Amino acid sequence: MKNYWLQENKWKDVEEYLEKKKTILIPLGSVEQHAMHLPLGTDSFLAQAIAEDVAKETDTLIAPPIWTGWAPHHMAYKGTITLKPETLTSIVEDTCNSLIYHGFEKIILINGHREANLPPIKIGMTKVRNKTGAFLCIADPFYINAEKGKELSEVEPGGIGHAEELEASQMYYLLPDLCEPEASAKNIPKKHRFLEHDPFVPGDKMITASDVHTYKEATKGIGIMGDATLANKEKGKEYHEAMIKNIAEFVSHCETDIEVELRNTEIPI
Repeated sequence: MKNYWLQENKWKDVEEYLEKKKTILIPLGSVEQHAMHLPLGTDSFLAQAIAEDVAKETDTLIAPPIWTGWAPHHMAYKGTITLKPETLTSIVEDTCNSLIYHGFEKIILINGHREANLPPIKIGMTKVRNKTGAFLCIADPFYINAEKGKELSEVEPGGIGHAEELEASQMYYLLPDLCEPEASAKNIPKKHRFLEHDPFVPGDKMITASDVHTYKEATKGIGIMGDATLANKEKGKEYHEAMIKNIAEFVSHCETDIEVELRNTEIPI
């Protein structure tokens, strides 16, 4: 395709695309503080960059990005925008239902707001799946690229969290002009073993809710949770390329191995 972004095409282009392919990507992110070294739009920038590279690899359309996500705890720092979870769920539902109405059968939601966006997205995705029969899934870095992340990470346990090594490395590789590596920092608070936030640290864990009033203290008034001091663009390149390879492989799987029979396709009103 000449243009991979849905909004850059004409309606006739989309009609022709649907004659041969039924898959589309939707990048979702967040506009939230990312400490002193990364921009507010990090999560959305990364989701869009991932979607673009997967699209080029697989010749797949990309829906317009959903820029804002669910990030109430990051409101502790200026510039953050958060949606209510119900709002994000509704946006996911309406966007997917619109695409399915036109004939898209397989939707891959690329989530740049790692794990935090998952509850409202999962709810929306599950509602749409059960109503329409369409196939929907989420590509989240903590899950679709976990093995490469573990392999590349050099930080101590607790060093992966927010605005840390892997996230910063990917930004340094993709959008270095928006980053300030010299302002990177390290913040690994001591926590009870059941409250460990680093997904790469093994062990039994509890799930808790973040609180805007205590989050600023927990992130030392800087906004980082983890260690970004070992981030570099070389690591970011390898991490990014592995993620593209994984998602592209799954797009091919969707096209060849997943059968869908749509039902109850309706216009969101």
